[in-house]
Amino acid sequence: MNQILATNPQEPDKRVKKEKNKSTIRTSAPTDIKKVTKVFAIILLIFGVFIVGTGSYAMYRSSFGQEQVAIVNPVISVEPIEEDDTMLLLNVSSNIGIDTIVYQWNDGRETTLSGNGNAYFSQKIQIPTGSNILNITVTDIQQQQSTYSKKYELDSKINLEATEAGKIRITYESGDTEIAYMTYRWDDRPEETINIDAYTIDQEIETLSGRHTLTVVVVDVNNRTETKVQETNGVSIPKIDIRFNNDERTAYVVTVTDDVELQEVIVTLDEDETQKFGQKISGTEFQFEIPLKENSDNKMKVEVTNSDDQKTERMVMFTK
Repeated sequence: MNQILATNPQEPDKRVKKEKNKSTIRTSAPTDIKKVTKVFAIILLIFGVFIVGTGSYAMYRSSFGQEQVAIVNPVISVEPIEEDDTMLLLNVSSNIGIDTIVYQWNDGRETTLSGNGNAYFSQKIQIPTGSNILNITVTDIQQQQSTYSKKYELDSKINLEATEAGKIRITYESGDTEIAYMTYRWDDRPEETINIDAYTIDQEIETLSGRHTLTVVVVDVNNRTETKVQETNGVSIPKIDIRFNNDERTAYVVTVTDDVELQEVIVTLDEDETQKFGQKISGTEFQFEIPLKENSDNKMKVEVTNSDDQKTERMVMFTK
């Protein structure tokens, strides 16, 4: 009976239960908490990344997505002016702002205008006489460029011709309107102004050696302008001197001189093409005689060309 009392199931062994309870707390509860904490931390991290990413995307869209503007190159338009056929109207537009406008005729001097970052720009351009090409380059504030090139032709009453003295002769007739003044400019050099106060121009100006661009502008009293741009080759022009050989005047003595190499001389007698004689020459001076005929007008034309392809001619007549 003592054994039965000792093993009575109504009085369980407290020691054994205590050990089981300790074993359960020690082996399962801490592990579960760590797992839950780790999973929760991962979820928070993923959620945080999602929130940050979503916020950044929203800010990008609000800052850039809805406000971006399609950028196009500057637009150039050149139109004639109906009331003045010597002028053009240049119009430029840009949706981000115009920086500079540069235009030039042919390969001449460039004119640079500032767009000041404006969306629109307008400027009148004078058309030079003759056949000339207008070149335009427009740059916006982001340095994107547009170009324009077109040939324009305009007749002019301004005449330019080389003289035997190696100068340029400028002639012009205005008709019924008085001319106030004229200007001329070689290449990019400063302008020279000559007051006219008349209805015609007949002026000689010094030329420059070598190839240059001469720009002549005539301005009348109504401030209307006419322009002529011409390429010149300011090389030496041959000189022709014709004299008699002696007091008896039995022959013409022709002396041709130049600062550069002479190339050819042609003589025509009595305006007769059958009496036209040519000769290749060299050096900077050449002299020859032409006998005079009795009972004749002794008409003679002398033409000389130098190595720069500059020509001079002179005519004489002596009745004998």
